[in-house]
This record gives sequence, structure tokens and C-alpha cells, in this order.
Amino acid sequence: MKKSVLSTAIAGAMLAASSVAIAQLFPPSGPSPDLTLPEKGTFSCIEQSLSLVAALIDRQGCAATEGNYTLSGDINYNGDGFCTIDDTLVAVTTANDTMRGTHQVTNIPVPGEIDDVDFISLLGDFWYSGEGEIMYADAIFQLCMVNCGPGFPGAENYDEHVIKDFYLAVDASPTVQNNSEILPLARVVFDQGLEVITKNNWPRKKYRQVSDYVPPNGGIGRIGIRKVSIAPSNAPVCFIVYRAEADDFGGGIQFSGNLSVMPLGPE
Repeated sequence: MKKSVLSTAIAGAMLAASSVAIAQLFPPSGPSPDLTLPEKGTFSCIEQSLSLVAALIDRQGCAATEGNYTLSGDINYNGDGFCTIDDTLVAVTTANDTMRGTHQVTNIPVPGEIDDVDFISLLGDFWYSGEGEIMYADAIFQLCMVNCGPGFPGAENYDEHVIKDFYLAVDASPTVQNNSEILPLARVVFDQGLEVITKNNWPRKKYRQVSDYVPPNGGIGRIGIRKVSIAPSNAPVCFIVYRAEADDFGGGIQFSGNLSVMPLGPE
């Protein structure tokens, strides 16, 4: 286990400061971002990792999952690569790339752990439109919390489904604070989307999500994603927040950052 539980005050402060771009409710949809293969591979790997955490939250609760987790990865120029969430390795491979779009596949090469829970299998498909303005993904995977001996007889079946829209800002005049650098919004790729987590095909959790991405372009880039569980007004809410730095190395993208799980309200 590689998490540290956050106090309510610290968690609230982190959430408030997670992203100025997120906080100001993204500008209207703009031009297509024309995502590159390594950018698509990066989003596929991160999104898949976050879906595993979302399933873990469903299985053991948001409060039990609360804390910080390390998520880092290395994606090659062709979109192939890997990322690691806690002690689980997620691989991504570009299966097909044409003018119509890109198909990438994710899997777990070997069983791993997130917060001491076994993740033993995964097969995911990520589909991007030609210029990367739309992404649709679904995946099936297994986790195990009890009876996890040889053969994992206690394995539980989950799957996830995500749809996201990527776009550039319409107006380049506003700016967003990115650590100490002031960036024009036109340099930032936004996305908005929805996710549903199911267990044995039955819906379990649903999330809204937003993100902002500053391409490295020879320097240090930024990746920020926030997922918020959708629930009735009197129900507890769970946040999944990821902030990372990114670098373009050898035509690919390397990234590393912190993923935080934070509950809001009683469970």
C-alpha cells in the first residue's frame, strides 16, 4: 500500500487548488485538439488507471480508499507504453491508426495491487475519432479482496464505460495559472466526459469528469483530471483528482503525478 490518508482540511484545500481551469468551468467547446498518438496513449493509460480506482471505491467505499497514490507512465511515439498506479502496471498498445480514428488496447500484463487489493486481469478498448475530439472506451477487469489464493477464486468482475470530448479554448485572451507560469487558454486542451462503473453488468457508480492538458512542447507540460461521483443531493460524494507533470522525450510523453481520493459528506 502506497497511500497516506489526508485530513479533511488538507483534502479540501487540494481540491480547491487542483486546477484553475477546472474551477472556472471550461470555456465553450473550441477547435479539435488534433491529439497525437502519444497523447492518445497517455490519456488511455491514465483513464484506465483511474477507472480501476473508481471500481476500488465502489468495492470498499470512498473513505476506505481516501489518500494519495502515485501514477506515472512512459508512452512512446507510436502510442504504445505503460503506466503504473500504486503497484499495478497498465499497458497500452495502438492496435489501429487510420484517417477514421485510432483504436488502442489496454491490459494488465501481470496481477498487481492498489491499496492492498489485487487487480488480476484487464482488457480495455479505447476509440478516438480522427482528430481526437471524441474518445469512447470500455474495459472489463477483475479485482479480488477476499479468497485471493491461487487462481483467485474470489475474483469480482467489473467493467467501465467512458465517453469524453476534447477541445481547445475558443478565446486565447484569458489565461490560466499553471504553477508559476501564466498560460493562454489556447495552449490548453480541455475535456469533459462521463463514466459509469458496472459490476456483473449492473450499474454501480457514475462520474462526471473534466480535465486540462498543457502539452510539453519541449518544456514541462501539465495534466489535470478531476472526477466527481454523481449522486442525489443528500448522498456522499467522492472526488478523484490527478495532477501530473509531463515531458516529451524521444517523440513520446513521460508523466508522473499524484492521484488523490477524497470523500465529501458522511458514508
